[in-house]
Amino acid sequence: MRPASVLVTGGGFQGLGLIKAIRAVAEVRVLVADCHAENVGRYFADAFFPAPPLKEKQELLDFLLDLCERESVSAVFASTEHELELLAHHREAFAARGATAYVSDMPLLELAGDKLLFYRWLLNEGLPCLPIYTTPLDTDAAFPLIGKPRRGWGGRNLHILADRKAFFTLSIDQNEFVWQPCLGKFDEYSVDFSIDVAGTISPLAFRRRIRSMDGFAILCEPGAPRYVRETAQAVLEHMVPLGARGPMNLQILRIGDDCWVSDFNSRAGTSMPLSLAAGINPIVFLLTGKAGEVRKGDGSPTPGARARTLRYLEECFIPDLQLDEVRGIVFELDDTLLDQKSWMMGKLEQIWYKDKEREKTILPGRTEFLSIALQIIEEGNRGHLFDALCLQLDLDDATRLRLIETYLHVLPEDRPLYSDVMATLYQLCRLGYRIGVLTDNPPDLQRQKLEACGLLPLIDALVLTGELGTQKPDPKVFEECARLLDLPPGQLVMVGNNLFRDMQGSRNAGYRHAFHIQRAGASFNFNLDLMRRTGNAMPACTSISNLNELLWHLTGVEP
Repeated sequence: MRPASVLVTGGGFQGLGLIKAIRAVAEVRVLVADCHAENVGRYFADAFFPAPPLKEKQELLDFLLDLCERESVSAVFASTEHELELLAHHREAFAARGATAYVSDMPLLELAGDKLLFYRWLLNEGLPCLPIYTTPLDTDAAFPLIGKPRRGWGGRNLHILADRKAFFTLSIDQNEFVWQPCLGKFDEYSVDFSIDVAGTISPLAFRRRIRSMDGFAILCEPGAPRYVRETAQAVLEHMVPLGARGPMNLQILRIGDDCWVSDFNSRAGTSMPLSLAAGINPIVFLLTGKAGEVRKGDGSPTPGARARTLRYLEECFIPDLQLDEVRGIVFELDDTLLDQKSWMMGKLEQIWYKDKEREKTILPGRTEFLSIALQIIEEGNRGHLFDALCLQLDLDDATRLRLIETYLHVLPEDRPLYSDVMATLYQLCRLGYRIGVLTDNPPDLQRQKLEACGLLPLIDALVLTGELGTQKPDPKVFEECARLLDLPPGQLVMVGNNLFRDMQGSRNAGYRHAFHIQRAGASFNFNLDLMRRTGNAMPACTSISNLNELLWHLTGVEP
């Protein structure tokens, strides 16, 4: 099954929040287009496409439209304000290619691009805004004043004047600034939200800024008082008739019971990851109609609560593994592509429902049954699940055999693939790699998983070790996978979760490299330090946190 593709224009730092938000939608392929080949966003996308610079507008438009058609893009987001106008003027052209450009109409973009126009609009609409002055020389100007660039961004290039004399010391174009009273001690609130193509407003993500740097929120408190929430809602309702669409951000200042709108961004806010951390995702609202769970129904903090959202930088080292000669990738199935525990629990839930259909049920309530089963699984007794389950529930052997038989044939309601699987496999296939799956456990059950989860069409070779009478790390099973892929072991890499079976086994069989992935909540949690203490030779492998990181090292098969 081909995953949906979403395009982000601009691969810089500002686009990372968008990418992270899109990633919350399962089985979505994230594409990044940028004129700079070396950009941060490409390392978190499934595919990167070098684009013409923005100054070459027609060339860039043609490129983006062709990309949307070629890659079956369903949605387009701009990471900075620079691309918004291009998308807004050609929204219908993108729609003709099946892509929704999530951008507001030009009247709203013009307001967002000029603080003077925006403040005048607020005042004309009767919305709360501090008084504005085109020059500090206005007779009614109330000092101290703060001067903001009309087209400025964040907290940059601000000027604070204690009196009129200070204005004459500035070397600025006064036509490019708007002036307002400079408040003393105040609280600043930021609101992340989206408005869909029908004009429906998403749940609002409020946060009080505690610390920020150059316009970037660093430390915040989720929630806002009632009057801040009511102000935000009123402003958004006035924006909808102007064609407000897509992800946006609003900022509000507050002193006591008074508040004033201070800024508006017609694209996703650069600090949107703080809203994601609090459980609200404006991008998911646009793509699925759901925005996540609001921590408290009205968005206000619980009295006395000290909840915080914190943003920090994280470093990453990407080694040069020199894998240009690799032509195929072999994957383990369980806890690499498929969440084994979720698969088992899904089957057990179906067993319980089947039992309820019987004239005489023998199993306890759903919660009790599944809780006992989950504890057995989590404590590592998976191989004897039904023995332990029937022992705790005092069920006879005939019942145990019936439960096992039912388990073998029922399927979970949902397919528990990890969210990065389909997009990554699809992209690796697009890049020309041959895909293999090499897995232990009973062959019938493993084949059932592959069929139920729709993975077979993406696989070029399948080795079920049980059919060979052995299992990993026997080199024979790795060699058999290489044979079926029609590739020498030296042109293959292994991706798995088991250091002993997958990593050492593949390297002993001559595979070029191995990638170790440790899924959260998986059955095994390997300790590399303990492995080193044993004196065991560490296999040459690279640890990855998600399958998308494979694309850092596997960039395509050359003809």
